[in-house]
Order: sequence, then structure tokens, then C-alpha cells
Amino acid sequence: MFRARRATAGLAGLISVSALALTACAPAHPGAAATVGNDRITVAQLQALTSRTLADPSFAASGGSDAAALQRQQLTNLINHHLLDLAAREKGVTVSEGEVGTTISGVLQQEGSRQALDKDAAQHGIAPADVHDYFYYATLENKLAPKIDTPVVHVAHILVKDQATAQKILSEVKANPDSFADIAKSQSIDSGSGANGGDLGTTPSATFVTQFADAVDAAKVGSYFIVQSQFGWHVVHLISRTTETLQQIAASAANGDQTAQQATNAVMAHYLDTVAKQAGGITVNPRYGVWDPDQGGVVASDGKLSSAAPSGAPNAAPAS
Repeated sequence: MFRARRATAGLAGLISVSALALTACAPAHPGAAATVGNDRITVAQLQALTSRTLADPSFAASGGSDAAALQRQQLTNLINHHLLDLAAREKGVTVSEGEVGTTISGVLQQEGSRQALDKDAAQHGIAPADVHDYFYYATLENKLAPKIDTPVVHVAHILVKDQATAQKILSEVKANPDSFADIAKSQSIDSGSGANGGDLGTTPSATFVTQFADAVDAAKVGSYFIVQSQFGWHVVHLISRTTETLQQIAASAANGDQTAQQATNAVMAHYLDTVAKQAGGITVNPRYGVWDPDQGGVVASDGKLSSAAPSGAPNAAPAS
């Protein structure tokens, strides 16, 4: 039922959060494990949270022995808790104890007992004393969902290795739009979408890597344009754009649609990224690691960035 997460998440049917595209900054203020804008997450907060988990026998029995990794996971959660609090204030959303209790009661019916629930939580790095907070933020995410709007786009692209080739193709498709699909099939190095004439389907723009998403959001419907990302150079056709709420997108995820779940994660992450930027950004004390914008969390200082999707499509890495 529980799962480790980069950001706060509920259980089945509740909204999960994945990669937050935030920019890592300078070391946090002295005495802080991290800061969100001018707000401090203290070392004492993090140490208390970690100590409670390490002291639980169920966590140790699950093979959880890497205290440093646990600290990174929990610091990520503390940062995202803070972002959710800021988001709730911005949107005027509150959560009552009764609502949290209802959420926990629903999970207890699935788990069978409070003992089973606490054991499951501990095995995923959540001490029994912190289960209430876990579900508080899961409930808060659910209540934010209908208040978060996101662009949903239908796009096609042709991915090439260099700008000169992209410029040449752009001129060709502008002169003859009907040639787009054939050129994608013959020249796109994204073999997945290339076979479909470059069609990436209809999805929230937040599911794409930042450079691609920003360009799509700024473009006029029907237009052709070029954008560079970590994958190469994209000749893009924006076919349509609509707007949906996160609640609408999450409805499909609740029915077990994994693609919809990834979209839900990405949309919430994109929204919290905006909240973080408005607050002044995120810093992490180097003793705990660094904030990785691709991983969307605190990673070891030698942590590697997310790898590109094998197809070369501009989608963000799926939630782990």
C-alpha cells in the first residue's frame, strides 16, 4: 500500500507526486537541513524524523539500513510538505481532522488493522508517529486537485541531432504541412513516435521535459516551431490545446491507468515547481546531498541525473 516517494503521496486512488523541476541553489542557511525561499527546514526536524523511523523494528526488518538514503528521502518529503502548505494557502484549501480520519479509515479497511498499517508504513520509511502527517498531506493533495488547471496538448515532433537539420525540416513542413508525417517516419531519431508520423498523442504538457513543455505552452495552436532539449532538436507541430483540472486527470489514474498516473504526478510536480519558484527556490545543506531537478528530490552529491528515455521522446522520466 505504502510506497517510497519523492514527494508526498496518498495510497491507491490518491494523488502522487514525482519529479519537481526545481533548480538547485547554494547551500542552505546554517543550521538548516534545507530552505524553501526564506523558510527553514531544520536539522533537528530531519534528525527527529529519521530517528523515529530507524528505531522501528519493521523498518530494519524490511532491509532499511541506509540512514543517509533515508535522510534524503525524508528531507525530500519535508520539502514537498512545505510546498504543499504554500500551495494550500495560495488556493485557500484546508484539511480537517475529520477528513484525515476518513482517509485513514479507508486505508485501515484495506490493511485490516492499525498494526498492519503501521508495519507497512514503517517498511516504507514512515514511523507510526508520522502516519497521520502522511495522510494529512495525501488528503491535502486530493483537495488541491480540482483547483489546479493544466494545459493538455496534442503534439507531433520530428527529432534530429542538429539545429541545421531541424531548420531545414521546419522550412519543408511549413511549405508543405502534409509532409510532416512522412518526414517523421524517414528522418526522426525518435523511433517510437517516428513510426506514428511523429505523433506524441494527447497529454498534459507537464509530462514533457521542461524545455519542450515551455515551448509547447507558449506556441500558437497549429504552429510549427523548433525547440532544443536534452534529446536533441525537435521540429514540433502543436495540433491542439485544451485545459483540464488535475482532478480530471487523476480520475483515470484512480482506475489503474498507469499513463494517467504518470500524468497526474507530472502535473502536480509542475504546479509545485511554480510554487517553489514563487517562494524563492530551494536550497539543501550539502551534508545531506543536493537538490536534483531531474530526480525531483534530494540525492547524494555524486548522484546521477535521470537517463533519457530509450526512444528519445521528450517525456519526463516516469515516477519511480
